[in-house]
Amino acid sequence: MKIDNMFERFDDYIDQLSELVFARIIEKYGNIYPLEFLEDEEEILIGELARLNTTLIMLEEREEYEKCKIISNRIRNIENKLKNL
Repeated sequence: MKIDNMFERFDDYIDQLSELVFARIIEKYGNIYPLEFLEDEEEILIGELARLNTTLIMLEEREEYEKCKIISNRIRNIENKLKNL
């Protein structure tokens, strides 16, 4: 039971600390809630393109050429979507 009490006190401490940190952030930067990160379709496609290119490089290094072909097709489709925006 003593260990359970110690973990409970630690959780309380973490909760208090996180509230203090959040209060300081609001004090310094103003009200940041709700955080809204607006992304348009182009940003989403570019992010996906970057992810797929990284995956393609890793697959090429492992010589997994069948998977490379699938990823290459996805990359080509995204590039076509970006051209048509």
